[in-house]
Amino acid sequence: RVARTLPHLITVSRCARNDICRDFRIHRERFNIVPNGINTDFFYPIPGIEREKNRIIVTNSADTPLKGLFFLLQAIANISKHRDIRLTVVGTPKKNSQVARFIRDLDIAGRINFTGRISHDEFVRQYARATVAVIPSVYEGFGLPAGEAMACGIPAISTSGGALPEVVGDAGLLVPPADAEALAQAIITILDHPDLARRLGAAGYKRVQQHLTWKAAARKTVDVYQKAIHDHH
Repeated sequence: RVARTLPHLITVSRCARNDICRDFRIHRERFNIVPNGINTDFFYPIPGIEREKNRIIVTNSADTPLKGLFFLLQAIANISKHRDIRLTVVGTPKKNSQVARFIRDLDIAGRINFTGRISHDEFVRQYARATVAVIPSVYEGFGLPAGEAMACGIPAISTSGGALPEVVGDAGLLVPPADAEALAQAIITILDHPDLARRLGAAGYKRVQQHLTWKAAARKTVDVYQKAIHDHH
């Protein structure tokens, strides 16, 4: 009821705007898109750390189905039949959760490392050591994990679920959501083409610095406020 009375609204992505328009029946002209900022004080490249070969990192919540970890685990199981691969999951699965059972069923427990809760310093070191970051979400209203990985200069593979293509742009590989085979193919592409990996890592870092900082978010928010003030007068 409140949103329908407001002449100017801010949301973080075109995808979120379209969903809100549909669900709340609000005209799209009222919306202004201001992407979330990535905290570049917390997420940044560490040049002195060497990337470990065939090491994948994912930061999405292990026990939320929408985050798509099941599809990534299936992809890891498929790839591991042909090559030695490791997956680092930042976080901890709940005891006796579906994720833990799925890992047992796929027989890949020896290839998965859950970090548990870690500090920001350790977080960026984990990114620095990994070959590629994967964002397997089925849907995201924005997609902070993609932006955070890109801010660390690591190549990113993301699904096209929700707003993720708006965050990643052409600075990462995009695959359809809920598609383990497509994820596996994209991972193999990055592992087999180090030049592509370096290029995407650099492009992702540049994209965050140019478009996805909190400074950029603040500037765009000021623009919306000025427009609202102008229209009110």
